[in-house]
Amino acid sequence: MFRLFDFKPGRKGLGKVLGDLEAEVMEEVWARGTCTVRDVYEGLRLKRRIAYTTVMTTMSRLADKGLLVRDRDGAAFVYRPSVSKDEFRRRVASEVITAILDGFGKEFVSQLVRQVGQTDSQMLEELERAIAEYKKQK
Repeated sequence: MFRLFDFKPGRKGLGKVLGDLEAEVMEEVWARGTCTVRDVYEGLRLKRRIAYTTVMTTMSRLADKGLLVRDRDGAAFVYRPSVSKDEFRRRVASEVITAILDGFGKEFVSQLVRQVGQTDSQMLEELERAIAEYKKQK
C-alpha cells in the first residue's frame, strides 16, 4: 500500500500527488510493466537530461513509498508497479475525498455539485446516476 503525502491542487496530472520526476518515472514503469533502473533511465533520457543515479534514487524512494515493488535479480533490482495506474488514481481520489469530507463535508458536497454543474453537464448526469445506483445497492 502506498502513502499519499501531499496533495498539490495547482499542479497537473500525477504531479498533484507526486513530484515531477516521480510522475515521469511512474509513467515509464506503468508503460513497461517490469523494468530495471537502466530501462527507465533510457526512456527518460530521450525526453530530458538526467543522471542514472537520479533515476535510481527516485525509483528507490518510490519503492519505499510503496508505489513500486523491488525484487533482486542478481546484482540488479527489477521494479514493477505495486498497483495499476487506474488503481493508483482511484486510491488517490479516495484519500483526497476522505480528507476533504472530514473537514468540509457539507461545503465540499455543495461546491462539488455546483462546480460540476457549471463545467460539465454530462458529468453532473453521471454523478446523479452514481448516486441513484449507490442508493439502490444499499
